[in-house]
Amino acid sequence: MQMQAKKKMLIMIAAIGVILIALVVLTAYAAELKCTNNELAGRSEALQGEIDTLNVKLKATNSVAYIENMATEKLGMVYPDETQCVYLSEDEVPKGDLAMIIKENAYS
Repeated sequence: MQMQAKKKMLIMIAAIGVILIALVVLTAYAAELKCTNNELAGRSEALQGEIDTLNVKLKATNSVAYIENMATEKLGMVYPDETQCVYLSEDEVPKGDLAMIIKENAYS
């Protein structure tokens, strides 16, 4: 009987050892997952920062002022004067400076 009790005790100790080893392995795996998750969260924040920066640049380059500046300075474009415009009827002739009317319509 004594031998059987020793066997049971030995099996119980081995089972508890296996459970504890599994617990340590699972804890290490959880720590590794947490580390990976933190790394991905950091990358996500960096990418979100880049996205925000690009959105600001996009809004700036799509503004009428930026487009007008690029057209006049880089492309050499100018607003037409009255001698360069052809109207189909007298009713279509604008009252005032055509360039100012175009600017006002662009900025409103």
